[in-house]
Amino acid sequence: MLLLLVSALAVPAMAQQKTAVDPRAALPARKAGLWEVTVQPHAPNGMGGLRQPPQTVRQCTSAKAERVMLLAILPGQEQCGTFKVVTRAGQGGKGYDIVAACKVHDQRVSVSARLRGDLQSVYSGTYRVEYPGAPMGSSGPVDFQGRWLGACAAGQRPGDMVLPNGIKVNVVDDVGRAETHAH
Repeated sequence: MLLLLVSALAVPAMAQQKTAVDPRAALPARKAGLWEVTVQPHAPNGMGGLRQPPQTVRQCTSAKAERVMLLAILPGQEQCGTFKVVTRAGQGGKGYDIVAACKVHDQRVSVSARLRGDLQSVYSGTYRVEYPGAPMGSSGPVDFQGRWLGACAAGQRPGDMVLPNGIKVNVVDDVGRAETHAH
């Protein structure tokens, strides 16, 4: 799971189709600044129900970078043509249901996430990624939570994400490269 998470985080090739409309335009946005996001992987099938340890990343975001950063912890977001967002009201404030149809190396991928919280100081959620026709099939439900830490650290720029192993990547730069080099 760690390898899957790190590869998904290191190069979340969320290449958008070359259209005038940004498919992420409807996504909700977190407050700008530094966010700590912890992902609790599900127990994979065949592993006797053992869970991988939680993985924590730190994300520096801005209003412009947030369309990419909000869902950067989810794998399988290459060539997403649309994101459907439904806003829900409920206990604890707003919530969002997000569904996307994507492709990874020409394989269809369904991405869904449920967010709860204000996205200004703290939020939580669950995501699922389904790979129809692939042996592993689904990521299972994966819980995550985020909390706002304040301003980005000195030397950080919007799009920077520090992975659990300490490596820093810039997700916005990675998406820009992926968009100019279709694969």
